[in-house]
Amino acid sequence: MKRNANYKSENLELSVPFVVKKTKSGYMAECLDLNIVTQGKTLREAKGNIAEAINLHMKSASELGILDNELEKLGVVRKNNKLEVPDSEIIRTPIRIPIL
Repeated sequence: MKRNANYKSENLELSVPFVVKKTKSGYMAECLDLNIVTQGKTLREAKGNIAEAINLHMKSASELGILDNELEKLGVVRKNNKLEVPDSEIIRTPIRIPIL
């Protein structure tokens, strides 16, 4: 397991992707990269809950000494002892689904 590097002097802001789905009783939010799921009665509440859950997850990862592992899941790389977020985008592709 990798140990955290020195993050005291580094500030890094990430846009973490998540999916929101409408349910019978509200909304479900899921961060697939970090395996985090939460819910809310409203879309706004679900978005707020997933942001809070992600922040708590990263704080816990830092306290446990596994923050580097979690950042790698989000595509963050360390080059020359600096954290970098490579440019990326979500690309969708059409697929055919056979209906039987």
